[in-house]
Amino acid sequence: MLQALLSRFGYLAVLALLAGAGLGVPIPEEATQLGAGALAHQGYLRLPLVIAVCWLGIVLGDLAFFLLARRHGERVLRSRPVARVLTPARRDRLEAHLARHAFLSVAVARHTSGLRLAAFALAATHGVRLRTFALADGLSALLSVPLVVSVGYLFAHHLGTAERGVRRVELAVLGAVLLAAAVAVWLRRRRARAAA
Repeated sequence: MLQALLSRFGYLAVLALLAGAGLGVPIPEEATQLGAGALAHQGYLRLPLVIAVCWLGIVLGDLAFFLLARRHGERVLRSRPVARVLTPARRDRLEAHLARHAFLSVAVARHTSGLRLAAFALAATHGVRLRTFALADGLSALLSVPLVVSVGYLFAHHLGTAERGVRRVELAVLGAVLLAAAVAVWLRRRRARAAA
């Protein structure tokens, strides 16, 4: 059904589905991106434009949710999709991480399907600047969107297998980003101790 919707309405469907997913509509982003990549492989859509539209849809949806959470604060945090995953312990950890590493928290949350909405809502209600949020989210999506769409393009005949592979690759990319961030923090602390 998703493939039929994408082939009939093309880029507009991709944009709307991904923006809706960013607002909490239960549409899997990866499936939409994989389907759009497969349609590009079949010649219905152009690959570079698909990548751009997917990125735009994701970022617009995330920004809209961020602004909604900023405006409605605790009401969004108490909403079912957010409250279901935002236990008091998780909330405390996310708040502490956001206070110290807002940019990194948003970038990592972009790739954490279960906690994405909760982390974005907390970022909005805890004073993360719109510019910081947009930059972290946009750059993070810039890493994953071309990868996911390209997997859909290259493995159009094996989409079920490709979707599972994308999750593994995304987790590997997330692990690499976290490792790089940990090394950067460690080096900064080491230099600060050496200078003191």
